[in-house]
Amino acid sequence: MKNTILLAAALLFGGCSLFTNENFSAGNAAMKSGNYAEAMSYFQTGCDKDGDKYSCNNFGVYSHQNKDYVQAAAYLQKACRMKYDKSCETLGNMYGNGDGVTQDYKQSLNYYEQACYSAYDYSSSCEKAAEFYKNGIGAAKNEAKAQSILERSCTENYNSKNECYKFGMSYLESGNTAKALYFFEFGCERRQDFESCRKLGSLYVQGSQKDYFKASSYLEKACDLRNTQSCYDLAVLYTDRKSPITNANDAKKYFDQACAARRDADMCYKIALLHADKRGGIYDMQAAKNYFQKACDFGLKDGCNATAKIK
Repeated sequence: MKNTILLAAALLFGGCSLFTNENFSAGNAAMKSGNYAEAMSYFQTGCDKDGDKYSCNNFGVYSHQNKDYVQAAAYLQKACRMKYDKSCETLGNMYGNGDGVTQDYKQSLNYYEQACYSAYDYSSSCEKAAEFYKNGIGAAKNEAKAQSILERSCTENYNSKNECYKFGMSYLESGNTAKALYFFEFGCERRQDFESCRKLGSLYVQGSQKDYFKASSYLEKACDLRNTQSCYDLAVLYTDRKSPITNANDAKKYFDQACAARRDADMCYKIALLHADKRGGIYDMQAAKNYFQKACDFGLKDGCNATAKIK
């Protein structure tokens, strides 16, 4: 039973192929019917004759589970050479743990790196390879190399978003502002990560090199990514006359989001003042009254007083 469960799990590794090999498909069908020997025959054929990496992986995993370690390594290596990261990672685990092969940390590191650089999404193999370099396992200790491998989770085309923010914060805390800005900008522009955008906005408002235009630009991106705190921060910049936004209609959008989403009485009150100002271009006393009332509802006494004065 254990063998069946492990093998079924292994088959999930190849299930994402867009163009599925016929022998691989037949092997999967045989597996579902419980015909494991027939399934493995299909997988072996799919690997040997068709060069299908998923078939190579599954036959390698099957061979390992049946303690044919020489055959397992051979088929997993085939799949790894075809840049199937799961097979490379399995080999890294085998050599790292001495699981059916002679323990060899250098080989283990080699396969972890291959898995890391072959993966479409950020792979745990990257973390394993980085750990080896950080601790001098299988290679000379190299913390810079370890950090470089980890940073792929931000800079490569993976699905992760907030890794860039994490690296940015790490460099910021260590005093490397230039490197921090690089990761925040990568996270904001390339990963559409609101945390990175908002942090950039904050740095350009409060940092040593103030740039309110850049601050507004990044806060606007974060606000548009549905981060209401950034909408609030942008609205504050506008009211403090530190934002390049000069059009009341544009400013209203950020006040409005800060008011509604945060249930922020101060922001609601400020939107009301925008509507009540005949010079702002959005004069509308009914709208002003509605926003004063919201400010009142959220606990601002001035909002209540202003509402009462509007007939």
